[in-house]
Amino acid sequence: MKDQSLKYFEKIRERYAADRPRSAAMFAEAVKYLPGGDTRTATFYLPYASFMARGEGAYMYDVDGHKLLDFQGNYTSLIHGHAHPETVAAVQEQIAKGSAYAAPFELQWKLGELLVGRYPALDLVRFCNSGTEATMHAVRAARAFTGKDKVIKTEGGYHGTTDIFEASVDPDISEAGPLDDIRVIPESRGVSVNALKDVLVVPFNDIENTLKVIEANASEVACMIIEPVMGSAGQITPDPEWLNAIREMTAARGVLLIFDEVVTGRLTTGGAHKYYGIMPDLISLGKIIGGGIPVGAFGGRRDIMDIYDPRLGQMYHSGTFNGNAITMAAGYATMKAYDEAAADYVNELGARFRDGLLSIYKDLSIDMKVSGVGSIYNTLFTNKEVRNYRDVAAAHEELNKILFLDLVTRGVFNAERGMFAMTTAMTTDDVDFGLEMVRASLKEMLPIIAIEAPELV
Repeated sequence: MKDQSLKYFEKIRERYAADRPRSAAMFAEAVKYLPGGDTRTATFYLPYASFMARGEGAYMYDVDGHKLLDFQGNYTSLIHGHAHPETVAAVQEQIAKGSAYAAPFELQWKLGELLVGRYPALDLVRFCNSGTEATMHAVRAARAFTGKDKVIKTEGGYHGTTDIFEASVDPDISEAGPLDDIRVIPESRGVSVNALKDVLVVPFNDIENTLKVIEANASEVACMIIEPVMGSAGQITPDPEWLNAIREMTAARGVLLIFDEVVTGRLTTGGAHKYYGIMPDLISLGKIIGGGIPVGAFGGRRDIMDIYDPRLGQMYHSGTFNGNAITMAAGYATMKAYDEAAADYVNELGARFRDGLLSIYKDLSIDMKVSGVGSIYNTLFTNKEVRNYRDVAAAHEELNKILFLDLVTRGVFNAERGMFAMTTAMTTDDVDFGLEMVRASLKEMLPIIAIEAPELV
């Protein structure tokens, strides 16, 4: 980032900090006990994150009294916004009966029944406690079923923090090698190099290079896992031809196809595989199915999932909080309320946001892109077509960080990477307010955009 841009960014940070003395004080206390003052790297930003006091509907309220329109929804997990009345009531009722049992209970199979009835790929489902666990167990199921070990993932694909998935999530493209021979790069220190030996990486939306890797390694590959829409990489949508090609090739070569639907499970009431008309062998779920309580789930074909039947003694899968009573109550209430009408509503809000954003670009003469589908979109400071991770990595991502913090000072909360997610708690007026603030921020940023990305203005 150039000097003039850094000075501009610093002025926003100073304005932000001046209005948040209580958050500053809390941050000073928090860092005494938590590395960086938090327990999630993704929620940290400079000079310090705003500390929240409460959430209600489409808004959050921080400890300094600021009201923030929440376009993040805890990274898309709050489909109905904060403190959804039906979810709150269900949790209150259940917690009075107990929060956890070392025994099965009705709400587990009731939520299972609801999910199996909605997601076409699910014949049977098992619960766990996070999206990370869900994808981990989906891969373990694939390995157990096929007797093979290797996994194919896409470059830029995020599937949680298991070692095998901390591979080429956000790599430096100058070190990642060519698209026909992508180098597997650890995302973090501490990731096992040995674990990554079982990982192969392919480019999203690239039929030739993807099929080449599947064909060459099918005898050792248990599964290919993809996000049907690449989330943290920038809401990159798939080419239907690519999805069809990998479905056909994996089926023909005995490789199981896993759709990571932790985020895209909200795209329709049947997730992205229903939307795109592709039937994977297994899916992982999370986020919205827990109603804001920690949750994960994995499932798929009956012949695969039957190996988890304890009566057969083939696979062991346990966990103290799997199918936790509070999670099941919150999830069941939330998902009952997320019917076809609700899914249509948030997708309509998403279309309104996308169209409004494109209108802003046009009015301000900024040659930018917006990516995404349904109820989740991403601002992209690039004028190039975005089809894979490298297209986003080559964009001016630092400008999204400036936009993010400026929007916080204007009462709008999205994600630093440029993501905006709609919820059923929002109204069209809320979306229009968000767009108005985006317009104001981008208009003030025009001189900085001209410095950092002159091709866009």
